[in-house]
Amino acid sequence: MNTMKHTRLTLCLCASLLLGMPVRAASPYGWDAATNKALYETLQTYLRAMQTDLVGEPAYYMTQQLMVELETTFQKDPYAWMSQVHNFCNTLEAVYPPSLSHPSVIRGAEDRYDKIRRNLLRLRDYPMHQISLDNEPDIKPTTDQKEAFTRANRQWLQHKRAEFFDFLRSPRPSGDELQAVKLYSSGYVFRTREACIGIDICYAEGLYDGEGREELADLLDAVYVTHAHGDHYDIPLLKLMLQKGKAVVAPSTMARHLTAESGEKYLWEDSHLDPVPVHGVALTQAYMSAQGDEPCLLYLIQIGDWRLAHVGDNSSHANETLIYPLYPIADVVMGPVFQGVVNLLNNTKQAPNPGNVEQIYFNIHENEWHHTIDGRVSFQFLYTSTGALNSSSFAYPSCAIFDCGEHLTLYK
Repeated sequence: MNTMKHTRLTLCLCASLLLGMPVRAASPYGWDAATNKALYETLQTYLRAMQTDLVGEPAYYMTQQLMVELETTFQKDPYAWMSQVHNFCNTLEAVYPPSLSHPSVIRGAEDRYDKIRRNLLRLRDYPMHQISLDNEPDIKPTTDQKEAFTRANRQWLQHKRAEFFDFLRSPRPSGDELQAVKLYSSGYVFRTREACIGIDICYAEGLYDGEGREELADLLDAVYVTHAHGDHYDIPLLKLMLQKGKAVVAPSTMARHLTAESGEKYLWEDSHLDPVPVHGVALTQAYMSAQGDEPCLLYLIQIGDWRLAHVGDNSSHANETLIYPLYPIADVVMGPVFQGVVNLLNNTKQAPNPGNVEQIYFNIHENEWHHTIDGRVSFQFLYTSTGALNSSSFAYPSCAIFDCGEHLTLYK
């Protein structure tokens, strides 16, 4: 598979800043709790180190300008740096969109494009991993700090929502390609010539204020939910889908939310290992797994000639071995980095008759604003932790690492 060729836009970019400010949390995934000032100073240290990867690139001078602007602004408003970093990352992401790469590149080889991508995503961690608003008794944020964090991150997500819809309003593929666009956390939308499906679309949590929800229901043919944790579904969207004659596939624990709706509901309480046609656009298999007492469906979904595996964020690796080796290999595998990408990919690669399929890994569940602190995984963790994408002994497939609102086109 080859990615669509992205042109590197010329960087006469005076792009800068308009958002708010920030605060949030310590995490076991590469972050320690810190005051606003300490985290800001650590950010500046990272920016200086980041420049060594950017020598000879326009992004080098953009980074230098950002550092100067941050210093100036910090004297007037100690929280504004969050918005400035978000805007800087938005600008770089437009120039360096996702592409397929091998983790040997992610671990630090000299491919300049991927090194810049790696740096800009890790830079995005800083606005999302400020000190905790609620869970750090020794670091008490001020009211202004809380308001700044909320404002900056909501504006960032609304900007990414606009990118998401800009892409979905464009024409569907005309050939055999697969288009993928990430909304937030674990949520992706996939499009082929025949179908447009969403998986784990979270549109709640106050992130997007509901804007565009009805349009999204018009654009989608089916929505899949892996499990009934609130960051993996949106009830108003599911109801709209059913009202518009679209399909919803979910564990039976979601039924209580949809009792008033008729329509094409696939609410499963057990595994479905034989392919089930969904809305005339997808064939679906699922294995019932669980996180604690919460049922979770491990999906294998086929749209057109493309096979997609999504495990939510609570799959048991033992259960992965009970479904994925039964079927031809998935083209795209989505799973969280904190649960062991190596194990997940080992399990999904055991499929029979892989033929010439090149499996690709997509990331889920990083930098989630409203999740508990221990669940807001950083891009730093993804790139530096053995068991994520930093095991030198594992033969990884290709990877495409997405931020919210980003898209990629794949070809057979």
